[in-house]
Amino acid sequence: MQGVLECQGQIRFGSLPWEISERLAQFHGNWLEFLPDANAIIFRRVQPIGCPALTGVPCELITLIDSLPPEYRESMPGGELSLKDQKNQILRLLVKQGEVHIKWLQESCFQTVPVSLESAIKEADPNRIRVRGWARFAGSSARGGELQAFVDRFGGLYPEEDMPSECKQNMVYVRFKDAHLEPQELVAKLQDLADPLDSLQADLEIGSFGQGSVDQDLRIQIVDGRVETTRPLLQP
Repeated sequence: MQGVLECQGQIRFGSLPWEISERLAQFHGNWLEFLPDANAIIFRRVQPIGCPALTGVPCELITLIDSLPPEYRESMPGGELSLKDQKNQILRLLVKQGEVHIKWLQESCFQTVPVSLESAIKEADPNRIRVRGWARFAGSSARGGELQAFVDRFGGLYPEEDMPSECKQNMVYVRFKDAHLEPQELVAKLQDLADPLDSLQADLEIGSFGQGSVDQDLRIQIVDGRVETTRPLLQP
């Protein structure tokens, strides 16, 4: 989606007369649409164009709610929409009985839960995976070159096709900026290159998973060769 990486949620209108439902179904927004079968507002399934999500979604939501007669607006069950932009800002729109509340979410709104890297990767769209972060391990400068060759198999890290690395005193340090890599293969490669294994340290963010969730990014932390994978969980 243009201007947004992930979004989820719906706003329920409750029972509506068919003529109102039919009129709402004719709404053509950049970001939102009305689903008559569920009597709910959802995010469009096609890629939107036009205004940014952080301004477009609230505007379209208010327009749809405003089109309801007062008695239906005040009795609507409501719900919430959450979205994340390219700067990783999370915006939550809460609706109840026609009232709209906007909340900017902070890190305190999330808790982390351990997950299996293998199972999480199975849920991901391989065309949308990107890796950010850093890794450090003991090894010669030749091992840094071997890691570069591995990364090049996936099309390189940056537009300038350059992966900055430092190889001082037999230590390899690399940073990843939106690298299109298969995370399991990357972890396995780092483990293979680190000599000894317990020299391996890393903090990697695996993001931009499939459309439909704001809380499916992964974080891979490697401490002294031990791998831990967690996922941020957006709390109610």
